[in-house]
Amino acid sequence: MRKLEEKAEIRTTTQAVWDTMADFGNAATWAPGMRKSSLKGDKKTGVGTHRIMRHAWGFRIEEIVTEWSTGAGYSFKLVKAPFPMCEVCETWVLRPADSGALLTIVVSYAMRLGLLGTLLDTVLVRFVVAREMRMSIRGLKRYLEEMSAGS
Repeated sequence: MRKLEEKAEIRTTTQAVWDTMADFGNAATWAPGMRKSSLKGDKKTGVGTHRIMRHAWGFRIEEIVTEWSTGAGYSFKLVKAPFPMCEVCETWVLRPADSGALLTIVVSYAMRLGLLGTLLDTVLVRFVVAREMRMSIRGLKRYLEEMSAGS
């Protein structure tokens, strides 16, 4: 499994960050790479919550929550990982910090295709995944800090 990590200090309360994170179906509001997002099914929070998103590049992403710790974070897995990736999981951990809240995102994934998959990961996949992580965490940070400054 490959693991990538991204962190950001967000200048607002931990509760404000959690409230936005916990609105799992509303990620397109703050995630710059997402055109649309919504929940699938009746579950709105907790393990089993399922969201569908449409990426700016046009493809569909489905994610299901596998762990949920109210106020502290969650983990979710992609229903169908983009080829040649497989077993894609993300964990979002929220902690208090000196200037507000510290959010850490960890993405773990495996690659298909053996040596070719390893090569693709080395030259392309890990950079695309890291870019998407940075865009997400920066988008959330910007959204929350602008909301905090406006109140």
